[in-house]
Amino acid sequence: MQSLQQCRRFWAPTPRRQAHADSPLPISIAQSPAPLHYGAGFYFGGRMNIEAMLRKLRASSIAVTVFASVFMLAGLAEIGLGGMAVKAEYARITEVETEAQQASPFGSFRRQSAIQSQYNHSSSAFISQGRFIPSFRERGWDNATTIAGLALLVSGLGLILSGLFWVWRAHENLARLGIRTKYTARMAVAGFLVPVANLVLPFETMRELYNRSYCEPEELAHATVENVTAWWTAVVVGLLIFSAMIFKFMLDVGTNLAIITPLWMEYAIASFAMLLLLGSALLFAGLVRSITKAQMVYLPQIMLSGGHEPVQQRPAVTLR
Repeated sequence: MQSLQQCRRFWAPTPRRQAHADSPLPISIAQSPAPLHYGAGFYFGGRMNIEAMLRKLRASSIAVTVFASVFMLAGLAEIGLGGMAVKAEYARITEVETEAQQASPFGSFRRQSAIQSQYNHSSSAFISQGRFIPSFRERGWDNATTIAGLALLVSGLGLILSGLFWVWRAHENLARLGIRTKYTARMAVAGFLVPVANLVLPFETMRELYNRSYCEPEELAHATVENVTAWWTAVVVGLLIFSAMIFKFMLDVGTNLAIITPLWMEYAIASFAMLLLLGSALLFAGLVRSITKAQMVYLPQIMLSGGHEPVQQRPAVTLR
């Protein structure tokens, strides 16, 4: 985190700021990269405008935090309910096998029963026999699993939408004060949505946004931020695990190939992946609050300071 004096020195000037270095107008006018795009209200009510921008940023930050919290609670509820379902499934299988063994305990039936038991305890049987996703008639609206699933879905969608709006708003705040970034607001939002690119760009845009919001110089805009790295690692690893499980599910249902793995193992892997995604939601909410706080502290001071202090010069060596 930089002090205000360092922030003003490290803030890379745009050509327009250089042209208006002696202008009596507020800093938001002198260094705006595209003045005609923002309207007269931005220039003649600069302080009110920056306050309105930061209020919107803070409101979206609160929305992200709320949705992330609900998403976390709903996810934990789903993990707990899933564990209860797996326990009930094992109890059902044991009861069925006990009855079968009492009916015919001798000969080849016992060997066949042992093989069938291994399959019955697998996730493949759990899926193929239709118990993986119970019918709505069996669950109903008042079922705990249904309520938790709907809460997880709604909060997840809310987290994505409010998060994208916050990313756009935070980048726009920097752009309107002339703080240069490699990724514009549109590029940052698109980076979350475009396939393949969204494996890398969200990490890079959030890292740059964090550093520039804390007034790091442009050459350090992509320096390592531990919280950003932890957030994106949790997202990528969690999604990779779920992708592998979905691929196995498709093989079990759509082909004659059954990859037999114990149901408890599938549950443990799925729970680990879910915990990673839930943790990533909380980490993202923490990043949102941190960056919002930085912008609320530094951006008004930058605008009111006039920004006329020269940029810090690199040390030079003269050879004679």
